[in-house]
Amino acid sequence: MSDDTTTATKGRRQNKGLACEECRSRKLRCDMNQPQCGTCNNLGVPCVTNTARRPRGPRKGHVKILRSRIASLERLLQESSEGQTGYGPGYVEPTLKVFDADHSVKVNIAEEPIKQDNTVQVRGSSEECAAYHMEAQSMELPKWPSMAPLLDVDSEWAKPIGSLPDSTYFSSEPTPPSNISNPLSSTWPLEADMSPLDLGAQALTPKFLASQLPLQLSPLELADLDDLFFERAYPFAPIINQQRYYARAAKELDSSEPFTCLQYAIRTLAASMGSQFKGILPLLYTHTCCTLDAWEQNVPNEALPIELAQARLLLAIYEILKINPKKGWISAGRCFHLVHLVKLDQIDNPNAWQSPALSWVEIEERRRTFWTAYALDRYGNLVNGLPLTLNDEMILTRLPAPEAAFQCQRSVNTDFLAPAIAKKSEKQLSPYAKSIVILSVFARCLCHRNQCHVERIIEPTSQEFLVRHRVLDSILSHEVQTNLSTDQDPYDPTLLFIDMLTQAAVLILFTALNSVPEPTNTYQDIYNVYEKKASKAVETMRYQAQKLAQLGCFKVHPFTSIALFICAEFARSCKGLNQNTTTDFNALSAALSNLAPANSLARMLELELQGTPEVASVIRGL
Repeated sequence: MSDDTTTATKGRRQNKGLACEECRSRKLRCDMNQPQCGTCNNLGVPCVTNTARRPRGPRKGHVKILRSRIASLERLLQESSEGQTGYGPGYVEPTLKVFDADHSVKVNIAEEPIKQDNTVQVRGSSEECAAYHMEAQSMELPKWPSMAPLLDVDSEWAKPIGSLPDSTYFSSEPTPPSNISNPLSSTWPLEADMSPLDLGAQALTPKFLASQLPLQLSPLELADLDDLFFERAYPFAPIINQQRYYARAAKELDSSEPFTCLQYAIRTLAASMGSQFKGILPLLYTHTCCTLDAWEQNVPNEALPIELAQARLLLAIYEILKINPKKGWISAGRCFHLVHLVKLDQIDNPNAWQSPALSWVEIEERRRTFWTAYALDRYGNLVNGLPLTLNDEMILTRLPAPEAAFQCQRSVNTDFLAPAIAKKSEKQLSPYAKSIVILSVFARCLCHRNQCHVERIIEPTSQEFLVRHRVLDSILSHEVQTNLSTDQDPYDPTLLFIDMLTQAAVLILFTALNSVPEPTNTYQDIYNVYEKKASKAVETMRYQAQKLAQLGCFKVHPFTSIALFICAEFARSCKGLNQNTTTDFNALSAALSNLAPANSLARMLELELQGTPEVASVIRGL
C-alpha cells in the first residue's frame, strides 16, 4: 500500500492547490505555504494567489479553427508555388492574412496545449513560435517560404572560418556547414528574438536581405576580397573602373543601394579565385543570389540599374567556372536578357536616347559590361553549340577602350566591331578588344562549318562555301602573322589566350572542309593547303600549352580550357595529320587536367575528353 502511495506521489506533477503569481511568473515550483510561500518569503515580496483562473484544456472549437487555418495556408502556398517560379513580394502577404483574418473569433492558443493526432504545443513567445514552426515541418505541414539556409548565429558563426570543411570548395553545389538545415525546408536567417511570423512582408525586401548577411567579415577581409577581384578576376571580366569602385565603396551607402548587390557579386567571384575564403563562399553566393532576386522583383525593367546587370554577369561567370557550367549557361541566358533590356548593344547609336548625366567612364563601364556578356555568349556557342543571343551584325556599341585610358578615365574613341574585323582601321586594339574580335571570327568559323553541313544536304552544288572560306581564311592568316610579329610579353595570359583561340579557329575552319561533297581540283588544293595550316596550328597550341604550367591555375585565362579542348579533340580525331599527333594530344590533355582542380568548366571538358573518340566527335561535330 505504501508503495502505491509513493508511486502516485511521484507521478503527480504538483501538489493540489494553486501556485502564487510570483512562482508562476518565475516558473518555479510553489510549496503553497500559508500565509507566504518559501519563494516569496526569501524574496521578500507579497505572496498573491489568483483564484479566478480559466479552466485548463482547450475550449470548444479551438482545434477546428486551427485546422481550418492550416488548410487555408496550405492552399494559398500551393496556388502561389504553381503560379510563379520564385518568391515575389506578394508571396508572404497572403500567408500572413490567414493568421490575421477573422479577429472577431477570440481564439487563445497562447496558454493551453491543443490535443490532436500529432500533438503540437504552441506558446505565445517568439522563440516557442519558431519551435512550433519546426514541429510543423516534421508533420509535413506547409513550410515557410525559404530562400537561404537557417543559420544558428550563436554557434556556427562564432567558429573561425578555418573550421569549416574543405569539401565545400570546388564542389558541384554550395554546401552549408553541418548544423545548418536543408535550404529547401528552412527559413531566412532570423534574429534570436524574431519568429517567422514577425518578419512580415519585409522578408523579401532588398534592405532586409542586405542587412541580414549570414556572416560577418571584417573591413580588412572585405578589402582583401576587393583586391583579389582586381588581381585575378578583373583580367577576364574588366567591367569595373578600379578607382571609381573604391571611391563608391568608401562612401556610407544605404544597404539597399544596387551597388551593394554588385559588391556581393564581386566578392563572391573574388572568393572563388583563392583558397583562403573557401569556407564562406557557399553562404556568400547564396546571400548574393537572394539579394539580386529581391531587387529584380521590386525594380521595373525600364528603371533597371546597370549594377544589377553587372552583378548577374559576374554571378553567371562564377557559376560556369566554379559550380556547374550547365547551371551557369542558364544564368548567362538570363544575363543576356538583361543586356537587351538595358540596351547595352546600342550605347553608341546616334539615334538612341542618351543620358546626359553619364560620364565617359560610366559609359565605358557599360560598354565593357556588354562586351563581357558578348564574349560569354560566344563561349557558350563554342562549348555547347548554343545559339547566339547577341547578334554581332546589330551591335552599335564601340569596342572597349585601352586599359590605361579606362583606368585614368581618359576619353578615347574606338572602332565598332565590324570595321575592326575587316581591318578597315589602323587603330591599335587593346588585348581585351582583340580577344573580342578573335572570338567573333571564331564564332563565324563555327557558323560557317554548320552552314556547310546544311548546304551539303540541301544544295550540294552551292559555291557560297568557297566565298565564306576565303574571307575567314584571310582574317585568320592576318591574325596569325600579327601574333608572330608582336613584341609583347609571351607569358601574358590574355595574349596567350588570344593566340590559342586563333589556332583553334584555324582547326574549326579546316574541319569545315570535310563537309564539301566530292571535292574538285580547286577544293582539293584548298584542302591540302589548309591541312598544312592545321598541322602547324596543333604544334603551336602544344607549344603555348606548355607555357600555361608556368603561370599557375589562377592566373591563366579561365576560358583557355575551351581552346585546349577543341585542339586536343582535333588531335585525337585526326591522328593521320602528322607523326606527332599523339604527343600533341597528350600535352594538350595534360594542360587541360592541370586547370581542372580550380575550374569547373575545365573539369567538365576534361571528363568529356576522356570519353570515347566516337562520342566526342559526334558531340562536337568533328
